[in-house]
Amino acid sequence: MREVCLIDVCDVIAGQSPPSSTYNQNGDGMPFFQGKADFGDLYPTVRYWCNMPKKLAKPNDILFSLRAPVGPTNISAIEACIGRGLAAIRCKDIELKYLLHYLRGNEDKIASLGTGSTFKAITIGTLKNLRIPLPPVAHQLKIATILDEADVYRQKTIALLTKYEELSQSLFLDMFGDPVTNPKDWEKVSTITYCDCIVPGRDKPKSFTGETPWITTADLNHLGYTLKSRNNIGLSTSEIKQVRARIIPKGSVIMTCVGDLGVISINKTDIVMNQQLHAFLCNEKLNNIFLMYNLSYQKPYMNKMASSTTVPYMNKTVANNTPAIIPPLKLQNEFATKIQAIELQKAQVQASLEHAENLFNSLLQKAFKGELTE
Repeated sequence: MREVCLIDVCDVIAGQSPPSSTYNQNGDGMPFFQGKADFGDLYPTVRYWCNMPKKLAKPNDILFSLRAPVGPTNISAIEACIGRGLAAIRCKDIELKYLLHYLRGNEDKIASLGTGSTFKAITIGTLKNLRIPLPPVAHQLKIATILDEADVYRQKTIALLTKYEELSQSLFLDMFGDPVTNPKDWEKVSTITYCDCIVPGRDKPKSFTGETPWITTADLNHLGYTLKSRNNIGLSTSEIKQVRARIIPKGSVIMTCVGDLGVISINKTDIVMNQQLHAFLCNEKLNNIFLMYNLSYQKPYMNKMASSTTVPYMNKTVANNTPAIIPPLKLQNEFATKIQAIELQKAQVQASLEHAENLFNSLLQKAFKGELTE
């Protein structure tokens, strides 16, 4: 199967963010997509609009995340302004769904091309020169159809997981109300009031030969539990000492503070984490499951208070001052017990999803080796 560069078969448009003073959430101007945080299941979610758009995506452009993280894709259903965290890929001599499946099936491989210490990013030049296998159009269509059909069960399973997640969110709101508006008038404090915190050092390990998981943003299971790194890497005792890292004890609430703000998880084992993350260790006034959900509603605060150069960033003070409501501990524990019951159901669905994804990934590998076109 012959290969071509992406730029040979597509137009690739680098995003350019408009002045921040032109952003709004009132629907004034053109929809504005900034990065992966805007991505939905297939089409992105409009969170902001702007009055001075720079670079535009058209309907049916593939939106590609260039940074923090590299690789996620979406399809633009509308004409929209795109920020510097995105590129728009406009298919010319390649089938849209074929290319979309290729990019998603090779996300980790593409992400490995990213560079940077604080966060990974890929240049627009690297994206343009990405090598793509290009079978005849009829074979592209056949591959896209097979993969679309194989993806149906996987997507239904993902949708069921989403329903469980919505149930958990609904349960929280029923019991406590929206933490931002605090309609039930709970005590409201800075999170650090009833927590200790751990902020990782800046030194990045040079080797990963141990058993203590090395956790980054990409490893977090939002509103769930994090057990290991996606790459199955960890640090030894000597490597931890070498970079002067602190071990984050099991049961801490982990929160992203760089890039995609407000991804929240609880670690199920002792971990070491990179500097994009912030850890809260609850005292006797806070249930960690309750706090995880509590913090997930504070993205408006995070986005407002974060400094932004290339990506949003919350320093230690801003992260620690994230607002938290404090209902009675008995009620927090009751909520946590109900969430744990939901998590058991989710675990069964997750096992089905892993089976579906293994089958789908097997088809992906065959597709791009030319084994589905015979």
